[in-house]
Amino acid sequence: MDTLPLSSTPRFEPLAAPTGIQVVDPIDGGQFTFLTPDPVETEPAPEDALPIPVDGAVSIEADVLRTPYLVGVWIRDGEFDLVEQLTGGDRVTLPAGEYVVEFSSVQLKLYLGFDGAVTVDATGDVVEFRATGDAPVVVGLRSYHEQPARTITTTEQPRDVMRAISQFRAALKTTSPERSFPTLRGHPPLVELGEEFSAPGGSRLSPASMSIELPPRWDRILPAAPLSYYLDAELVPGERPQLHADGEAIPLVGPDGYEERIAKILKHVFTLDCVVRTEGLYDVELHERSVLEDRIDLDFERLYDLSLPERTQAYLEIPFEAVDPARPEWKLTADVQPAPENVRVLPFLASDLAVIRATGDDDIEPEDLSKASPDIEAFFRDGVATPEEPVLVRGAADVRSGATSGESNVTDRVFRPDPTDSLMQTFVGDGIPLGATKMTPEMFRRRLEYDPVESGRVRVDVVVNEEAMSDETAVSDVYGARDWIDFDVTIHANLTQGELADVFQRDTDFLHYIGHVDDNGFKCSDGYLDVRALSSVNVSGFLLNACQSYEQGKALVDAGAVGGIVTLANIPNPTATRIGKHIARLLNTGFTIATARSLIEEDEQLASRYMVIGDGHANIVESQSGAPLSIYISNFNDDGVSFDIQGYPISDISLGSLRDWHVSPFDSNSLLTAFLEEVYMSSEEFDHFCEKGDFPILHENGMDWSNTTSLSRLRGQD
Repeated sequence: MDTLPLSSTPRFEPLAAPTGIQVVDPIDGGQFTFLTPDPVETEPAPEDALPIPVDGAVSIEADVLRTPYLVGVWIRDGEFDLVEQLTGGDRVTLPAGEYVVEFSSVQLKLYLGFDGAVTVDATGDVVEFRATGDAPVVVGLRSYHEQPARTITTTEQPRDVMRAISQFRAALKTTSPERSFPTLRGHPPLVELGEEFSAPGGSRLSPASMSIELPPRWDRILPAAPLSYYLDAELVPGERPQLHADGEAIPLVGPDGYEERIAKILKHVFTLDCVVRTEGLYDVELHERSVLEDRIDLDFERLYDLSLPERTQAYLEIPFEAVDPARPEWKLTADVQPAPENVRVLPFLASDLAVIRATGDDDIEPEDLSKASPDIEAFFRDGVATPEEPVLVRGAADVRSGATSGESNVTDRVFRPDPTDSLMQTFVGDGIPLGATKMTPEMFRRRLEYDPVESGRVRVDVVVNEEAMSDETAVSDVYGARDWIDFDVTIHANLTQGELADVFQRDTDFLHYIGHVDDNGFKCSDGYLDVRALSSVNVSGFLLNACQSYEQGKALVDAGAVGGIVTLANIPNPTATRIGKHIARLLNTGFTIATARSLIEEDEQLASRYMVIGDGHANIVESQSGAPLSIYISNFNDDGVSFDIQGYPISDISLGSLRDWHVSPFDSNSLLTAFLEEVYMSSEEFDHFCEKGDFPILHENGMDWSNTTSLSRLRGQD
């Protein structure tokens, strides 16, 4: 299967109101705006205008540029050496010279080039650049998006699959600790099944830094793919699982078994790389380094200078328990049924550095869906429903409370995978995984083929095909409530079959459906539309907020959608409305489809009846802080509040990226998916923190949002 050609040429669009320039990545649809006092015109910049490779750059005449909100800034000289790092509250004036400004906590990899003296002011809610001299300012972009460079063909024989996985390491752009940055880990080549092994370009692959010896069995091969990729290691057949590094044979079966040992080594090595790389080009204050320095005496400079095999061996001499407090929350755990056709998902899981568990039929215990969550009667908004009172659910008709409330029309096996501590969980195989994303090799491939709406605007369609559920149309205001992001939000009501089919087949980034679904399909004003009858759709993501919408959601993905949220059972309308509004707001603040679904389970017990089908990896818009976060309040006192913070990844900003906090008491960066425990802020600091972004606040009474609450209000709910 060939991937669709994607243009990697960024767009630099002058803005008239407000004045400035908008930068758009046409591959993933990301956008960012620089504001200027006066209108600007763009001119193509010379190829050598910036000292680092970019996908496109322009020159503009501007003495002043401002970001729309506060972001992290790294300032480098013409040799790309770090000169200054600015977070919230900082201001610096640099003498005449050549400077490159790099941004963190932004979905795009943006650069500004200055030739002259520059003042950078991050003391307010934006970052302002004031330049002197006659040279134009260069604006450049490098896309985060990576396409696999080639396709490897393998037979179904385990030894050939090991040879294919050994090619993944060719995508690494460096073997230094900096490969812990996602931009320095290219996408591994695709894998296809065929009659004989073929690896075009494989002869140019440099010798492996290490080797991983494994018995040629699926339950050994699948979990090793991400570790082989990250360690630049070749898989070789052998009698027992072991890693060969710097002349040492390191066992890969520990007290908790093989899969757990593989996962621990991957997380351990990766975490140490993230810390050790602060000795290189990114000499930043890092929270995780401080954590390690308080626990263990390490020579970071020596570790940085070692070769990859030597460094890995040195890392594995450091106790895992000493490093665990600095380890970021892991992005993804994937349960993969050990079948030959599923080797096609390995390049994508390796790219995500996923923890892979080989899950056979014997590992799966079917679950009674009607017992997957408590009786819905406990969740009715008024709390007074009786068997004599009809309660609207989002199926084909009203049902009385407690009657068939948990029944499902899905025919596939329903089960709950083993729990994981990763932020996302996916399942590849037969069955319906409660609490995880259902994926197939074809669904992973669609990630490469997705082409955002050409206009650069975020297009959202809200369909309400049931008047009694019209309260949920308020989500149309939620989706558009973002500064500096262009939205096209359209509300459709009481559509016919033909009109609804047209909506499914128009280009749209996200579709939010409100109404009834049953075995016949979507209920329309003139009958039912069964999406299984459509040969193709152009919807990217979706929420089908209707009862038992799994089969129709699966049909949307089969017809071309990337992924979305569906239900597995009946949902009472008040609960569905609350959940729909929560999901809309989470998506609008930058959460991925999968992390949004996962987070609502913290607040709504019936959220367990919602699941993601297809690729939950995608997000509709970027977070204002670059990537989303949530906080969990643990304790109030008279002067302030203690809480935990969880950072989340998105499709283009993932494991290894950095986060700037911009507020007191944070005095350093942290890794993007860090879990920070027992953060204390005074009342004033907390309210200021909430003003900096829009994020969910979880507490024992439910969920609130940072920009619509305050500490005094939250304390009143305690």
